Amino acid sequence: MRCRSVAVSVTFFLSLLTTLAAETDSVAGALHLQEVEVLSHATQIHSQAYRPVAEVTQAEIATMPATTLEDVLQTVAGVDIRTRGANGAQADISMRGGTFDQVTVMLNGVNTNDAQTGHYALNLPVPLSAVGRIEVLDGIINIVTMQPEEDTYDVSMQLGMNMFANAGFTGGWKRNEWRFVASGEYGHNKGYYAPKPSEKEQTALSNSDLDIANIYFNASWKGLDLQVGAQYKDAGAGSFYGFGSQDQFDATRTGFGAVKWKMDLGRWGIDLQAAYRANYDRYEWHRGKVSNRHFTQNATGTAKAYYNSSIGKTTFGVEVRNEHIHSTNFGTHNRLNVNYFAQQTFHVEGFSTTLAASGIYNTKFGNHWTVGADLGYSFPCGVTVYANANRSLRMPTFTDLYYDAGNQLGSSDLKPEKSWTTSVGGTYRQSFEKGGTIFVGADLYYRWGRDIIDWVYVAADTKRPYHAANQQKVNTLGVECSVQYKLNEWLRKVQVSYAYTLLDINLEEANSRYLDYLRHKVVVSLEHGIYKGLGASWTFSFRERQGQFNDTEGAVQDFQPVCLLDGEVFYEYKQWRVAIECTNITNRHYYDYGGILQPGAWARAHLRVRL
Repeated sequence: MRCRSVAVSVTFFLSLLTTLAAETDSVAGALHLQEVEVLSHATQIHSQAYRPVAEVTQAEIATMPATTLEDVLQTVAGVDIRTRGANGAQADISMRGGTFDQVTVMLNGVNTNDAQTGHYALNLPVPLSAVGRIEVLDGIINIVTMQPEEDTYDVSMQLGMNMFANAGFTGGWKRNEWRFVASGEYGHNKGYYAPKPSEKEQTALSNSDLDIANIYFNASWKGLDLQVGAQYKDAGAGSFYGFGSQDQFDATRTGFGAVKWKMDLGRWGIDLQAAYRANYDRYEWHRGKVSNRHFTQNATGTAKAYYNSSIGKTTFGVEVRNEHIHSTNFGTHNRLNVNYFAQQTFHVEGFSTTLAASGIYNTKFGNHWTVGADLGYSFPCGVTVYANANRSLRMPTFTDLYYDAGNQLGSSDLKPEKSWTTSVGGTYRQSFEKGGTIFVGADLYYRWGRDIIDWVYVAADTKRPYHAANQQKVNTLGVECSVQYKLNEWLRKVQVSYAYTLLDINLEEANSRYLDYLRHKVVVSLEHGIYKGLGASWTFSFRERQGQFNDTEGAVQDFQPVCLLDGEVFYEYKQWRVAIECTNITNRHYYDYGGILQPGAWARAHLRVRL
């Protein structure tokens, strides 16, 4: 389709950072060029003009062979999910060659990251049935819960191999201008199966049981939004943190609460936010014998004011975040982060420009700053092109600084990570009169990273050979592209996504432990009808990971490329939905995190009733 007219949208933004733990060093912002309240989260404060890497809707989630949030995120080419165990036992999330401490996870725009470690970034108290959509931006995962327009009740049950069982309830109500969402679930399994295990691996598999429970509540009215949730998790941890023990155990208890209030006073507006997250972790090297206990608390308060003029919007504010940990391993530590920021957005006809600045003070690491810029050009025919650059920063986690156990030794002398990132890209989105939509997107990026925090092997230390250290230089080149086509009730969706990442660091020479990244990832998704309410959904993925790992016998192995196929056949009739699903259908034997053998073929039956 030719574009008969052109609208120009030029946006410069200076990305704003806070120096909070478990942060990302990349830029993001609002989806679909709309303002999203992500101004306050673990690492950065963002302006409102960036394009999303991907978005997964509630309708797409419903037809995936997925039980957990990490199952859904595995289908996004630009996201690297590495699991220990299965069904939500524990999973690390990274993007664009980064580490699991460099991704910010948000719940309705509120930071939920843990100051202790990024290992708990996905400890979210929200059942998958309560998720309205997942917004995947550059370095940010924002989970948006459902916003009911009418009363809905969703009851589901899953049964599968290894005594897997999961039952959940989600309700949504609308009363005048009030909206309520309440959800809860409980899951259990006796462990997971994997093909061709060694003797030690089989022992670890027999200790991979899981009990997990989530409860969540959200209420919103006009500019007020309240959310609270809690998670209970007991996980047989096999050989999660070392092969000297196959009977490890990890128990976590997570509580989360946040309240946001926004009020417009003519051209002026006020935006206030308060959030609290607590995470208790009891780890046992040998099950039944407590090794470490950690209790982490994060409390955040943000105040922001803005003024809307005829040509733009002026925003300024401050965020204060306190991070506290009491640990039998780390000791007791507290740090305070203060971030103050100002932003100016101009709107004149088709033009928009945003300028912003941020100062950051951390009681341990002192004062810092960040800047950035984004340039976009949009056409009415659905084409948008853009380029951006930004400077970003991340602070070490408490684990990076103070951990001293097993084969790892933290370092209190670590410096904050620093990087400059530039990217160019474009998107095309079009709906056709006779039905169907098409979306095409591509993004090319380059990151200059300095003092990147890694865990490196030090042969001279026979007791704690892995040390936390700053890699002097880690530069990253990458590209992500995706094509999606939706036609009708038969061909509901076909999508092909590809992500390529290259780090200019020799992982073997650098003795790197956590920079073993995905160089190539391809995801092909197909959803189609068969007959009336009968349909199927398939996901094929190819992954090629760089780096090496030690197996259970201590031998060094290279990560091998792997092809995986997941599928689901479902039948829908009125409010009823029945599905048979299977992950890793071809029962591939593979490793994706150290020497932890990943699950083989796993079949489940799923029943859902929506009233």
